[in-house]
Amino acid sequence: MIDKCANPECLLPFDYQQGRFFRFRYSCAPNEQPPNMHSVQHFWLCSRCSQTYTLHKQEEHGVAIGLRLLLREQDRSRLITRAA
Repeated sequence: MIDKCANPECLLPFDYQQGRFFRFRYSCAPNEQPPNMHSVQHFWLCSRCSQTYTLHKQEEHGVAIGLRLLLREQDRSRLITRAA
């Protein structure tokens, strides 16, 4: 369950009426089956953070937060969860 903004530096509690939701599929090793057909992770950025940041999936590492305009530059991202 989502309880706060996905930005590690923001402590704003979850509010479904504002911000931006993200959904990413769990990564599995080639010889593994996902736990179920709906194996997804949900994240939320508050409206203030979503103006500056976005989330993206790095297949080898997990979900990372990065600046919206600099998303392609991997060194500008910070990992927020590890790949499953």
